[in-house]
Amino acid sequence: MHCATLVIAVEVFLVASVAIARPQAVSDDDPTFALNSVSVAEQGGEGAREPSAEAAPTAKASAEAAPKALAKAAEFPEAVLTLVGGQQVEGFLVEQTASRVILKIGNIDTTFGIEKIGTVRLLPSVESRHRQMRSAIEDSDTDQLLSLTEWLVRRRRFELAKTEVDAILERSPENGPARRMRDMIGTQIMLRDAAPADATDPQQAAVLKPISEAAEVTGPEQAVAGVSAIPLLSGEQINLIKVFEVDLTRPPPMTVPRDAMSRVLEQYAGHPLVPGASEGRDAILRQTPVEQLNLLFQLKARDSYGLVKVQGQPESMAKFRDTVLTTFVLNGCATSACHGGLEAGRLVLMNRRPNSDATVYTDFYILENFRTSSGKPLIDYDNPERSALLQYGLPRADSLAKHPVVPKGENNTDAWKPAFKSPADRRYTDTIAWIKSMYRPRPDYQIDYKPIRPLAPPIVKEEAGPIR
Repeated sequence: MHCATLVIAVEVFLVASVAIARPQAVSDDDPTFALNSVSVAEQGGEGAREPSAEAAPTAKASAEAAPKALAKAAEFPEAVLTLVGGQQVEGFLVEQTASRVILKIGNIDTTFGIEKIGTVRLLPSVESRHRQMRSAIEDSDTDQLLSLTEWLVRRRRFELAKTEVDAILERSPENGPARRMRDMIGTQIMLRDAAPADATDPQQAAVLKPISEAAEVTGPEQAVAGVSAIPLLSGEQINLIKVFEVDLTRPPPMTVPRDAMSRVLEQYAGHPLVPGASEGRDAILRQTPVEQLNLLFQLKARDSYGLVKVQGQPESMAKFRDTVLTTFVLNGCATSACHGGLEAGRLVLMNRRPNSDATVYTDFYILENFRTSSGKPLIDYDNPERSALLQYGLPRADSLAKHPVVPKGENNTDAWKPAFKSPADRRYTDTIAWIKSMYRPRPDYQIDYKPIRPLAPPIVKEEAGPIR
C-alpha cells in the first residue's frame, strides 16, 4: 500500500471511531464538552426535522459553553462537520454556538449555519492518531514514515516529527528526502521559537501550514521579528527569473501560448531565424515549449521571455531552495535576531514560508544583488569558494572575509556563530555546487524591486579641492 494511502486509511478508521462515540457528561471546563454531537434536521420545507424540545436546552447550554471551553484548550481541536447533504468538511473548530459553527480550513475561518449541519465530530488528539498510525508502519518502510512525518508537520507537531525523521536517518544517514525534511523541521522550530508571543499563540500555530504546503504570497508580507513589510517579488517577476535560469538540457515543465508565439514571429519577421513562409512559421508553432524558448533566447527577445510560463523549478533554483536557503541561510543567517530582522544592517531576508516561491526567489534576488560595504557581491560566480556568502559563514580563523562582530546585550557580547564548521562542511560544499550550477554568464533580470533596505552601500563623495 502506498505510504499516503496507509496514513489516510488509518485516519479514516480513527474518524469513524470517533463518529460512533456518544457525548459524555463532562464539566464545563472540559475543552471537549458537547462537541461530539450537534444534531440538526435535514433541510426540506415544512417537513424539516427540528431538535426535540427536550434536547434543545442541552444543545443550547453546550453551545454557549463551547467558546469558553475552547479558549482554555491548548489549541483548536480538529473536527469533521457532516453537512445535511452528506458532505464532510474537516478543519479546526474555532467556535460553536447555538446558531453557527466556525471551522478554520487552511487559514480561513469558515462559518456554517447550524441549520446546515448534521453532526460535529471531534477527532482524537494528534498524539493518539500518531500512535495508531505509527503502529501500522514497519520501521523499515521509509516512504510511509516520511508520509507520517509530513502529516505531523502539517499539524505543527515538530518535536514528534523530528523524532520520526531522526529515526529514519539513524537507519539511512544518506536518505536525501529525510535530510531535507529534518532541515525543514529545524527551520520551523527555529522560526516558532524566535517569533514573538502573539505569533506563537497555540491557537494560531494550530492552523499554520507547513512550508511544503505554503501558499504563494506576493506583495508586502508581515515578517516575524519587527520587519513591518518585506516586499516580495511578484508572480511575473518570479516567472521571469525562472525563464532566465532554465537549463534547456534539463528543463522544468513550461508552456508557451500559441497566440503569444505567433505575435513573436510577427514581431521578428525578416529575422534570419524566422521563416518567411507560413509553413515554416507553423512548424515553429508546433515545436515543444523548450524549443520555442530556445528560439526566444536566440532572437534575444527579452520583452517576450515573460510569455513563457514555467510551472516547475529550474534545477539550479531547486538546488538553491533545498541545499542553501532552507539549510544554512535560514538557520544561520535569516533568524529573527539576525538578517531575518532589522538588527543586522542592510541585509534583510524573508524567513516566513521558506519553501514558497515568493520567499525563495525574493531571498535569492536579494543575495544575488546585495553588495558588501566594500562594494563586492555576496556571490562570486568566478570563484565560488571565495564568495562572501560562504566566507561570512566560516569560523573567523578560517575565513577570508570575517563576519563582523554582532554585539548583544549590555556587555556587547558577540552573538554571531559560524554557519559552517569548516570548508569541509557538507552545507559549504553544497553551496559551492549550487553557485556552479547557475546559468553563466549571469543575466540581468531588469526587475524593478525596492527592498526594505538598500542592497548597495551608500556612495561616499570625496570632498572636492579648491577650484584652480
